[in-house]
Amino acid sequence: MSGINRKVLVSGWALAGPAERLLVSNGIAVVQGKADPDRRELANLLAEHRPDALIVRCGTVDKSCFDAHPELKCIANHGAGHDNIDLTEATCRGIPVFAAPGRNAIAVAEQVFALLLAVRKRVLDHDALVRNGRWRPAAPETTELHGRHMGIVGLGAIGERVSVIARAFGMRVSAHDPVRTLPFPTEITRCTTLDDLLGNSDIVSLHVPLTDATRNMIDAAAIGRMPKGAVLINTARGGIVDEEALVDAIGRGQLSGAGIDTFAQEPPGASAAVSACRAIVLSPHISGVTPESALRMSLCCAENVIGFLKGRIVSNDIVNPDWNRNSELPRTMSGHAVMPACSG
Repeated sequence: MSGINRKVLVSGWALAGPAERLLVSNGIAVVQGKADPDRRELANLLAEHRPDALIVRCGTVDKSCFDAHPELKCIANHGAGHDNIDLTEATCRGIPVFAAPGRNAIAVAEQVFALLLAVRKRVLDHDALVRNGRWRPAAPETTELHGRHMGIVGLGAIGERVSVIARAFGMRVSAHDPVRTLPFPTEITRCTTLDDLLGNSDIVSLHVPLTDATRNMIDAAAIGRMPKGAVLINTARGGIVDEEALVDAIGRGQLSGAGIDTFAQEPPGASAAVSACRAIVLSPHISGVTPESALRMSLCCAENVIGFLKGRIVSNDIVNPDWNRNSELPRTMSGHAVMPACSG
């Protein structure tokens, strides 16, 4: 495509270089927004620059953003989740929203085990012992992963990757995912209910989006069904876990610890209960952020934006398949518009 005749606004950090160059080479100018805009700042950027597309690395896209720029054509979220975007409003306005599912699966799955090993092997406590001139405790304080039972809640791309690593450690794996349509891998035991999974899992790892159905899914009652001394790992979304119930359960010895990468309020702050609990290993919502995953997600966003602005849908990454319900374009059974595939 010759010349620049389209525009995309990037909200948050810059895209990976190859993705930005791909956009420009396809005639799409890239406007870089603030690193961490609030709702008003993002709405102002949309009103000022009037982009054809919005790529969201940080920020919340709500009604005020759509009102600020009613001509916006599509949105691509730089991540697998999309709870930061008002899908109802986007759908009502005929705007497709793309996500980047699976592109950060390797990074998140590896972080699951970084957190799990830090909890089970008490890495932070032992690091502090040595730094303070002390030595090993009299009795062993760590446990092995081999032979333990890992329960995975949500068996998408990340959950499947977690299961592969778990089995490499010699762990048994179960999963619960009521919305999965693909068959479960033969190596994974399918739990038809969440209670069944919780009751038999030494480690529970969460990999579901934040929705009305999953908000506070892991509350005091759910934690109470887990075996005494179990570990909870959350690299999904903070609102899935009742943080006060989690801290209380650890204090009572119901759970031996937890690894948390996402929080109900981010950042949680030094005074938050989870911040004060030494048995919880914390990380700053960074499990999916590596140079490798950023490149894959940036390219995914760029390719989806380019395809759509050229009149073609080139993937199944749309998370609001009814965006074109008022269109005369034919749709597949999944609700996606039928458009010619990208030729190259």
